Amino acid sequence: EEDDGPYKWISPGDTKVMVEHGELVMGILCKKTLGTSAGSLLHICMLELGHEVCGRFYGNIQTVINNWLLLEGHSIGIGDTIADPDTYKEIQRAIKKAKEDVIEVIQKAHNMELEPTPGNTLRQTFENQVNRILNDAR
Repeated sequence: EEDDGPYKWISPGDTKVMVEHGELVMGILCKKTLGTSAGSLLHICMLELGHEVCGRFYGNIQTVINNWLLLEGHSIGIGDTIADPDTYKEIQRAIKKAKEDVIEVIQKAHNMELEPTPGNTLRQTFENQVNRILNDAR
């Protein structure tokens, strides 16, 4: 039950935050309260206290997060870095499509059907199109 345990007075749905004299009096600091949206803690800090105080505050938050990560410790296993079969299929599909598109551009160049783009030579146009296709495949 949500209302049991030593922290029953804390509600995860309560996003009202109050800070007095640099001390968190109430509320939970989460993505919603610290985020980039209007009305977030950082937004209000910037409006009320200025960029210097807000910058120090942001730096202090990062220090707390870094220390928490050092104490808590997180790791990933090799299994976390291996893509699932559907991802492999999608990668293979993208590579195949890119190869087909590049072959099409090469054939256009061989058949003299490739028109130079404004300000470019035919060779530059060819290279730009192939680079665009390969970059989009990434």
